[in-house]
Amino acid sequence: MASKLGRSIIKAQRPIRPKGQVKCEIHKQNEIVLLCQDCKMLIYTKCSITLHKEHINSFLEISDIKTRHNKILQDFVNETENVNIPKLNQEIISSRTKKTSCKPMYDKRRKNIIDNTEKCKLELDKITEDYIALCDKMELAAMDLIQTHITDLESRLKTLRELSSEYKQTLQTGTSVLVYDSVSEIREMDPDIPPTPNIDMTQFTPGIDRLSHLKQAIGNLKFTTDHLQAGSATSGHSDQRPVVRPKQSTETGQASTGEVRYKLRDRPTVMSQFPYTDTISTDCPTSDGRAWMCNWYTDTVNLIDNQGQVIQTIRHRSNIQDISLDPTTGRLWFCCSSDKTICEVSTSHKPVTRFTTWDESLSLCVTREGRVVVGTRGYRQVVMYTVDGQVLHTDIVEGGVRSISQCGVTGNITVVVDYEHIIVYNSTLQLLFNYQREGIQARGEWIQVQRSFILDQISYLTVVYDSKGNIVIADRTRSTIELISGAGKYIKTLHTNKGLQGVVGIQKGDVLWSYLKLDTGEGGLKLLKYYSD
Repeated sequence: MASKLGRSIIKAQRPIRPKGQVKCEIHKQNEIVLLCQDCKMLIYTKCSITLHKEHINSFLEISDIKTRHNKILQDFVNETENVNIPKLNQEIISSRTKKTSCKPMYDKRRKNIIDNTEKCKLELDKITEDYIALCDKMELAAMDLIQTHITDLESRLKTLRELSSEYKQTLQTGTSVLVYDSVSEIREMDPDIPPTPNIDMTQFTPGIDRLSHLKQAIGNLKFTTDHLQAGSATSGHSDQRPVVRPKQSTETGQASTGEVRYKLRDRPTVMSQFPYTDTISTDCPTSDGRAWMCNWYTDTVNLIDNQGQVIQTIRHRSNIQDISLDPTTGRLWFCCSSDKTICEVSTSHKPVTRFTTWDESLSLCVTREGRVVVGTRGYRQVVMYTVDGQVLHTDIVEGGVRSISQCGVTGNITVVVDYEHIIVYNSTLQLLFNYQREGIQARGEWIQVQRSFILDQISYLTVVYDSKGNIVIADRTRSTIELISGAGKYIKTLHTNKGLQGVVGIQKGDVLWSYLKLDTGEGGLKLLKYYSD
């Protein structure tokens, strides 16, 4: 007899007659001869004119259906023995094999983590050793420098004492010629005492946000917990979600200080270009070479391929102000200014409201830590929320926040305020620095232009970080795409467009999606590659 667990594949039903019983349940001395198809019951002849008389058109003699049912049984037996049982056996074997490989797999993973941690420790020890050696070297240089200064002062002191004694004698007994010569000598002297040299030739600034940088250095540990958390929220987010950090650039240097070594192309290579008639206020490229396009005057968001073909459309009940992709799950988020809602598109492609804001939202960015950063209109703030709407951090700014982006290398967050200036925060909205266009005067081309004109004409549309930790800026006024380091140092004008320059987005592999006016005069997109491989 099958166990209770084994019987779980048979649908529960209310037994009317024991299986295989040939006697009628009502007329227990008589054998069943008919099938009432309406009731799906086997009955005796008298039942057909009493309890089942309304179903007379559905009656079949039991002997007539045996052949057909025999075939159903035979098909089941054949499929069970030839397909289902072998499949189950194979799945059991496969699962047992997988179970056997589980411990070695995780042992290897643990060993990799430990080995990489040891390497990080060795590298930290080497960096510390180099820093200490440099301090020792600079200490000796500083001591030599100050000793040279002391020797020079002592020589000056000796000379002054000798001259003072000599000039006293000249005053008493010297001739007119000697007095003249002595005064001439005094006039040629350097009366200034040289300043003490600066011996503080090194500076050490302790790193901030050390924990996140150390985790990033050790490596990424990605894991999914959906199948382990029964009854979890539909959004798949929680405050305990794993922090999945992008891989650090393999280029030599530190992206956080703009010192990563990389090679820029003389001019960007156009990977693809195509017309796109709809206005775009935000574009969010996906990791698989497509992009979500948003127009803040409409209630729709389109997913297009790299030739401009619309693959999918998400529609909402109110206009969608801005969009962002969760860097961990890849899901689309958006904000609606009119009803102050923050929404996520679920796996069924339906928008779900995650929380509401107390002020109208202009922009948003979902961070790698699972936070939602929102720029507001009325109170002019940058606000960091949890995915269920709890406020974590805020900062007041001098205008509406038009664009927000997070660096995949440092975790820093950059915002555009009223198209005029750019603010860079750390991952908890602590101000790091402001960037305005006068910061790129080093190129020389702005020196002859009045500063007031520059500031009046600034129109930064969007900012996005690339994989090197550099910031790409779309400048509508000059129709250019600018590149600055993560520390705010101007690097290069990547592209100058003949017409309109719109928003930009970054695809994996540093492919830049730029919305602009094509050479044909119509609006469209160019996919640009600006780093050399």
